[in-house]
Amino acid sequence: MVKKISIIGAGNVGSVLAFSILQKLDIKELVLVDISGKLAQGIALDLEDTRKFLNFSTQIKGTKNISAIKNSDLVVVTAGVTRKEGMTRLDLFKINSKIAKDLSAKIKKFAPFSIVIVVTNPLDFITYVVVKETNFSRFRVIGMGSGLDTARLINLLYKTTKICCTSLEGIVFGLHTKDMIVSLKRAKVNGESIEKFASLEKLKKVEEQVPLRGAKIVSCLKNKSAYFSPSLAVYQLVEAIVKDKNEIIPVSVLLEGEYGLKDVCLGVPCVINHKGIEKIIEMELDEREKKKMKIAQETFRECMI
Repeated sequence: MVKKISIIGAGNVGSVLAFSILQKLDIKELVLVDISGKLAQGIALDLEDTRKFLNFSTQIKGTKNISAIKNSDLVVVTAGVTRKEGMTRLDLFKINSKIAKDLSAKIKKFAPFSIVIVVTNPLDFITYVVVKETNFSRFRVIGMGSGLDTARLINLLYKTTKICCTSLEGIVFGLHTKDMIVSLKRAKVNGESIEKFASLEKLKKVEEQVPLRGAKIVSCLKNKSAYFSPSLAVYQLVEAIVKDKNEIIPVSVLLEGEYGLKDVCLGVPCVINHKGIEKIIEMELDEREKKKMKIAQETFRECMI
C-alpha cells in the first residue's frame, strides 16, 4: 500500500502533479523537495490551503532537505534543468546526469524500497542513470516519456478525425526524442484501422508532428517546457501504482533481452501495478519497426559514451 509519495523538484511539473495527487488519491503523506526550500515550502502551503475544497487528510511538507523522502513508497524525480529553446534533449544530458547521480545516491540511502518514476530529460538516458546508480530492480525504475508521446499522438488523431479520444487507440515507443517511433499501423478507432477515418496525407502529417510537439511547445514558451500534459502522464503512472491497476502504459525501462536489445532504456508497453513494472510486453514488430529499434539502441549507446 502506498502511504508516502515524494516529489523531487517543485517546479511546474512537480507542483501540478502534487495537485493532481491531492485531488484524486488518498495517501498519508506528500513531500515536495527542491533545491529552493522556499519554493517547496510555498507550494506546500498553497496546496494545504486547497484542503477545504478537495477534502483531503494528506500531510504535506515542502523542504530542501532530501532526507525528508525517508521511507517513501514512491519517489518522482522531476529535478533538473528544463529544456530551453534551441536546446536538444541530448544537450541536457551532461548537466542533468550529474544531478541524477547525486539524487540516486540519496534515494538509495533514504528510500531503498521505493519505486522511482523518472521525469527529468533526456528521459531514457536519465532513467538509465537512475537504475544503474541506485542498483534497484529495473522493474522499480520507470521513465515517463512514451506515455506522454502517446497522449500527444491521441490528441493529434482526435484533431484529425474528430473521434472521441476514448475510442482512439495508438502507441508511440522507442526513444523519447525526435527519433521516437510513431506507428500509425497500430492506430485504431474501436479496433478499426485509423485509415478508414482519415486520409493518408493527413495521417502522415500526424506522424511528422508528434516527434516535434515538445520542441514546438518550448519554442512558444521560450524558457519553459510543457508541464500540464507531462504532469498528467506522470499522474497516470502514480495512479496505476497506488491503485494496483495492472494498466498497460508505454514507459522507458531497462531492456535485458526484450526486443533483442540489451542494456538500453527505451519506451515500450508495460503492465503497471503496485510493484512498479509487473511485465514488459513484447509487441510483434515489423521490419521497419525492428530497424528503428536497433537504430534507437545505437543512438542510445553513442550518447551514453
